[in-house]
Amino acid sequence: MVYLIKNKTFSSNTYLLSGENEKHCLIIDPGLDESFIDNRIHELHLTPVAIIATHGHFDHIAGVTYFKDTYSIPFYIHEADVKISKSANFFLKIAGINHKIITPTYDFLFKGEHEKITISNFNLDIYNLSGHSNGSIVIKYGDNLFSGDIIYKNKLGFNNFPGEDRVKLRESVIKMFKIFPDNSTIFPGHGESEYLGVIKKNNTDLLDFLYKR
Repeated sequence: MVYLIKNKTFSSNTYLLSGENEKHCLIIDPGLDESFIDNRIHELHLTPVAIIATHGHFDHIAGVTYFKDTYSIPFYIHEADVKISKSANFFLKIAGINHKIITPTYDFLFKGEHEKITISNFNLDIYNLSGHSNGSIVIKYGDNLFSGDIIYKNKLGFNNFPGEDRVKLRESVIKMFKIFPDNSTIFPGHGESEYLGVIKKNNTDLLDFLYKR
């Protein structure tokens, strides 16, 4: 089961991924509204077992330290985004948000382009698909793809943030189109979820970016 939590201080998506018939959950991309997220965890009677960030930007790691300390659980991030995660407060300033993040410490680093990991009862595939940031990842759980800011339902995942690379992002999205089936559900870092096949047909901004139509 995937539970969506929309952060309000800065609009971003946090996801709680729970396995079937059990109450463990993964916290994916904890945003700036830690109490709001934690209240939802309690309402659902879930027990977090780990935190995973799809990348190191502030709106995806702001709550990591809170949840690490509250639940004594590990934090996973790709090694290529450790540096950018340490600049979270700099990016907050750029965004004009009056908020300060306690920079999280990582416990496990993803490495390379693809690896399989097991956390509790969750069997995950982790794909490093750079462009939005060097360490951006897609988390695959069954037919669910947590894509961070690589791909959205209706817009282009490029914001001219420092460290973004248009060429690499284009290559990464085209690679997603090739390796994941159309019935995969995309759970993005912002906006609504959608089937990958629908995005491939209907996201005109993305198609223009990819193929320069």
